[in-house]
Amino acid sequence: MRTTPVDERNSSREENNPVFWVFLWSRPQLPEGTDPARIGWSNESHELTGCDVHQAIAWARASTPENGVYTLHLAHEEIDGATTLIRIAGTEPTRE
Repeated sequence: MRTTPVDERNSSREENNPVFWVFLWSRPQLPEGTDPARIGWSNESHELTGCDVHQAIAWARASTPENGVYTLHLAHEEIDGATTLIRIAGTEPTRE
């Protein structure tokens, strides 16, 4: 980890109602002898509002399927209406 001082006056706006997107990743039960690299991942996607990052992480952990993983993203709506996802926790298994 690297830390760098910042001047908070350089931010242009602050959002006090964050929107999080959580992807819950899982794999089907593998038949014995199956190469895991040949089986893909699936995910469920959820939007979380009315919570902070700690609550979002707790929800994601509690909701992750057994032997699954989660990714937590901050959803930032751009001026043009597009949504940018900023990964803030978890690992996406399709990008290993």
